[in-house]
Amino acid sequence: MQLYGYWRSGNTRKVRLCLAELGVDYDFVVVDLAAGGQRAPDYLRINPNGVVPTLVDGALTLWESSAILLYLAEKYPQGNLLPQALDERARVYKWLLWQPATFNPPRQRLVAELAKPDAARDAQAVAALRATIARNLEILAEALGGNDYLLGRYTLADLVMLPHLAVLHEAGFALPGTVHRYLDRLAARPAWQATLALSAPPA
Repeated sequence: MQLYGYWRSGNTRKVRLCLAELGVDYDFVVVDLAAGGQRAPDYLRINPNGVVPTLVDGALTLWESSAILLYLAEKYPQGNLLPQALDERARVYKWLLWQPATFNPPRQRLVAELAKPDAARDAQAVAALRATIARNLEILAEALGGNDYLLGRYTLADLVMLPHLAVLHEAGFALPGTVHRYLDRLAARPAWQATLALSAPPA
């Protein structure tokens, strides 16, 4: 099994975290986004989208991080990352879609806006993006309620949130108390610590 990705990529980290949780061995193939490696012809042959990550498992080539996570959870059911009951699986699917479609885009747009020179920044856009991120965090807090995890136990729904919550926290974004405690709980998992060790910049 080979995983093509980049050490700074949140979506790559999601898949590496899943593999660590499952205890699966794999070869990591670096696609250097900073050097344009995602546009190299050899890489585009396996992922025509020119993004990371991509998983190759025998004859199967799979892109889209959520699809990869579902595949791995199905292939290694002993990891208990995907519930058996249909209604619980549906709730996992909801978070797998919400994270990349709703939660992450405003964070990415805010980072891009803040990277501009002060004179070029759109102050209204920055304020609107911050408000959207704050509301998304409240949605997450409301979903957690008094539970340790989104479904009451650790599943793919939690795994998919961890890398991007960690980035928000590292950027100094204020997290609601419930979400902050949730992040602390997730970040203490040995699989995340192993993933962080693997995600260090190359020497």
